[in-house]
Amino acid sequence: MTKQTDKQIENINFDYSTYGDGKAIIEILNIGFEPLLLPDEYKIYKEIGNLKYLRNGILRTLKFINSKLLYVDEDDCYYKWLMHHKLCLEEKLDFYKEKEKYKEQIFRSLMQRNKSKTRKIYSNRDFKSEEQFRNIAIFESDLNRCFGCKDMEHSDDIISVVTYYTEIFDSIIHNGFDYKGRHFVFFTAGAGQTRCKKSTFVNEKLLNKNFNRLFCGLTPEIINEQGGMNTNKYLAYTSLCQTNTELWKNFNIDRAIVVDDIEYNIPDQKVRYIYTESPDDKKQMKYLQEEIEKCNEQLKEIKTKKQNRPRGFKRPQTEIIEERNIQNRRKALREDIQKLKSKYHRSEVRTMPVTIPFTDGFGISLRKIESSMIRLPFIKGLIAYCPRRAFVDWCSANSIPIHKVVDIYGKSYSINEIDYIFTKSQFKMWKYYNNVLDENGNIIKTGWEIYKENFKKYGCDACRCNVERGVKLNSKTNYQVLQTLTTEMTDDDILSLASYDINCLNGIGRNVQCMLNVLGANEKKNDHMNWLQKSLILYPEMLKDFYVKTLLKNTKDSMIKNFRSGKFSINGAYVFAIPDTLACLQYWFTDMDKTDLSKFGFVKDGNVSCRLFQNQEELDCLRSPHLDHAHCIRKNQVNDQTKTWTKSNGIYIGMQDIMSKLLMYDNDGDKLLVHNNKTIIKCAKQYQRKHGMIPNYYDMPKASPELISSDSLYNGIVMAYHHGNIGTPSNEITKIWQTLSPDSTEEEIQHAINVIALRCADVNFTID
Repeated sequence: MTKQTDKQIENINFDYSTYGDGKAIIEILNIGFEPLLLPDEYKIYKEIGNLKYLRNGILRTLKFINSKLLYVDEDDCYYKWLMHHKLCLEEKLDFYKEKEKYKEQIFRSLMQRNKSKTRKIYSNRDFKSEEQFRNIAIFESDLNRCFGCKDMEHSDDIISVVTYYTEIFDSIIHNGFDYKGRHFVFFTAGAGQTRCKKSTFVNEKLLNKNFNRLFCGLTPEIINEQGGMNTNKYLAYTSLCQTNTELWKNFNIDRAIVVDDIEYNIPDQKVRYIYTESPDDKKQMKYLQEEIEKCNEQLKEIKTKKQNRPRGFKRPQTEIIEERNIQNRRKALREDIQKLKSKYHRSEVRTMPVTIPFTDGFGISLRKIESSMIRLPFIKGLIAYCPRRAFVDWCSANSIPIHKVVDIYGKSYSINEIDYIFTKSQFKMWKYYNNVLDENGNIIKTGWEIYKENFKKYGCDACRCNVERGVKLNSKTNYQVLQTLTTEMTDDDILSLASYDINCLNGIGRNVQCMLNVLGANEKKNDHMNWLQKSLILYPEMLKDFYVKTLLKNTKDSMIKNFRSGKFSINGAYVFAIPDTLACLQYWFTDMDKTDLSKFGFVKDGNVSCRLFQNQEELDCLRSPHLDHAHCIRKNQVNDQTKTWTKSNGIYIGMQDIMSKLLMYDNDGDKLLVHNNKTIIKCAKQYQRKHGMIPNYYDMPKASPELISSDSLYNGIVMAYHHGNIGTPSNEITKIWQTLSPDSTEEEIQHAINVIALRCADVNFTID
């Protein structure tokens, strides 16, 4: 592909009439570290690879010899020959190991010396794995729309890089790299990318052209002028434009506002309080560590004096006393550190007020739209529709006046002036858009007005993803849901839970409807049928086709494997968790007494409202990952009153419910598995009657802000590489559940619950 000129880049225009539905697929280059190695580095790397190849060959031969030695008599000459050959190979193996270690040190030091150099992609090398240099497909996003990428075409302007060597990542994040006559610079690395050691690099010229459009005029320089921010949060927010989205048609930024979140305390709640490090603890720990360092320096000076004196020199008594005092002080400081650390990672059951962030990541549309997750520059979360006319009528019927709502920048709006209500928790960078004041401190222009001006000036896009366009009751359990019921679930319960799938399995080859169900050809249960499934519904005779028979056989094998991993079909669906929308509008637009939450909203205490299920049905609400026993069983409330407000298939949750603390979800688009399976609900209720269900509660400290720079971004990403693995604590929790059974004592179960609570906190801290 020829090099693009600056003029060509400036003239890139895109036809949004055929592009913007979120379905386009773009091909980009994905590389590992090998294409970025400089020639001298690559030479050493190939030598290391050859040594590994030789070493692995020797290991295979040794494994073969050891297997033969088991069956050969020691006096046999063949045994002696094998032993002699084994010793020779072991000597060779040690030699290759030492040589490989030496070459590895040279390789690392070479990469370290070359960190300041600008690398380029060498595409003509003999790569060991296709993972090092291959094309991958990405879905349509605001980023590739800005860059003019086209559906089903390759783009050389975005490159995904997987770097296992931090020295190479250090080099390219500071200097970028070159490819096909273009210079690429670091763009971002979202949480999902960081877990895979991936990052996105883009054409520098295109990024400079589209930077303001992608980030609504907010630059790292503006952020740094205001004290910076946590680098990993910055990466998470700048990576929002990489989300697979569709354009949000008919959105008008002038009809949108940002208001304060709804947050309140529910008193006298029984919680498992887990102590976490407070800001004061951090200061104290830093002070103690600095004091220990001073003691170490003082003791080091005394030791140096002792070593420099002639043998037999008698030390002054004052020096001996001083050394002893310093040692005693260091010991006391270490004891203080241990006392401070002993407070961490401890839990106790308390009765205390619980803070509920009711609208954490949630906003409301007063115009009719489908519930969906939204993506604007630095704005993300869930938005759901609540009818304006219904709210006005409700206030009129109850003689409650509607007042104006004040946004987070101090400007008032009436309910008829706005269509979209975003919350502060959705507007991630709200603090960096400041009010413009005159010399008397009066507001000339609010921060939101600056954002709106930039939004229109730079042609920013409002986007949506995960749009709710039909939800079917066709979900499956997973092993985590079942493992938390291991003390209650019997073999008969498991048989009852699996009965539908067993009937489908036994019906293969006998019952047409069973076979159609197994293949997903069921309009009531499958919302995304492919052409084959649609054809099977019209022409069930196709079940006799050889290809369909083979597909059935493979599907049957897959079903059996799924059964073994705890995947059983249940009458449930993954739906958005939605705060009571009427309660939100009442809280913002009326003067109702906020000390009496029972009067707010249409969802009453102990209930939820989901129109997918019948009125008064018992529903179990679950959240993945499902690590501790958090089966929230509620009554479904569906009647003429709720139908006015439930305009989504999501599950509406009332203000007095502490479900968000039990399931540890946010309202920014998190989905709950909601089902009415009687077997699971029965076992969950048995568990809760015996052992209770107490939510974990802790204060999560916030990371310190930093100035945004290549250095700080690099340090933040590398730290996430080393401390971002949630697999270990999750697997440990599974092992703890496996130690329990229906015969476990109450003491054993409560001990396990306590340990699991602490490990769940670890998982949440790792994620955040």
